[in-house]
Amino acid sequence: MKTLLSVPLLAAAIFSCAQMSWAAEGECRVRAIVSQAGSLPAEVYVHDAAGSATAGKVAVKTFLNHQFDLLAPKKGGAMVLTTKAEPASVKSEEDVVGECELPVKAASLILFVVPESPGKVKSKVTVIDASAKAFPEGSFKVVNLSSVPVRIELEDEKFEFKPAETKIIAKPPVGDAGSAKMKAFCERNGTWEQLSSGIWPSPGDKRVLQVISENAVTKQIEFVGIRDVVKP
Repeated sequence: MKTLLSVPLLAAAIFSCAQMSWAAEGECRVRAIVSQAGSLPAEVYVHDAAGSATAGKVAVKTFLNHQFDLLAPKKGGAMVLTTKAEPASVKSEEDVVGECELPVKAASLILFVVPESPGKVKSKVTVIDASAKAFPEGSFKVVNLSSVPVRIELEDEKFEFKPAETKIIAKPPVGDAGSAKMKAFCERNGTWEQLSSGIWPSPGDKRVLQVISENAVTKQIEFVGIRDVVKP
């Protein structure tokens, strides 16, 4: 006995297959996180810099979980995040959140957004490769967005990060309790000053993003640690 599809069902099936193929070729999984809760709308839109096309929209959160958005930037390159769905909003300064460069091919990305001043949506947007190769299980990914060199000491090991540098701590040292004693320093005028101290729990089989940035108000250097509960 033959099973026949109705025209609407057949069209839906064809569209679904085309969508799956298009996603495999041109889309990437994106999660957006902001350093300060409530500083941005719940969703932002990603347009090409010319204001001629939209790659999609992304939810903005303060944490990482299994939920992601699909962007289709086609050729990648310069993109502008705005609060409006219309591509032309890239020309409106009050609507622009920030700018970034998206890679031509990317399996998984994190957009880290740091507001430039309180009460304003204008922000610095950093694109972070969240693929399994660039951000493996059990690692810390440290992103130094500050303007000064930063040194992190975990137990007895030292890790240094230049301004705008990103590094992976693939096998972080841990103490007997499964955590690492942490001290952080920054270099100013040739002198290392201690910033903070504390405990960094081991990522285990997960991943932890550590972002170093300068507070827009106090100008103090801050650490934002975000545990990614999803396997890459």
